[in-house]
Amino acid sequence: MVFEFSSNQSELVKGLIRELLKDGNCAVYALPHMRPKGELRMACTPPTPSPRHQHGVFLRIRPGVNAAVAIRPMNAKAGAEQTSITKYSQQELLETIRSWRKEVTNITPEPPIKVELP
Repeated sequence: MVFEFSSNQSELVKGLIRELLKDGNCAVYALPHMRPKGELRMACTPPTPSPRHQHGVFLRIRPGVNAAVAIRPMNAKAGAEQTSITKYSQQELLETIRSWRKEVTNITPEPPIKVELP
């Protein structure tokens, strides 16, 4: 299954993702199998091969009928649960997403430390 955003949604989503990628230390990836129309995710670290071990997802974006929808992570407190991505809300949404990222990174487990035994 392939998913696509409409042309006006696509430009707004690309602009939002470009700004967030400038912050560094994050990855964006698609989940085309999510119902009904697929989903983009941004995480603090690149996703691992197993979907059960993905940590640090701070943004989910789904195509909508009139506008793409940004979905707040379950463990974040700031902002609305779902927000339409429009050219008028984009700057405020960007700041909200950055706060989600901070909230998620504060609880994301660190990778295990390798300890070499003598």
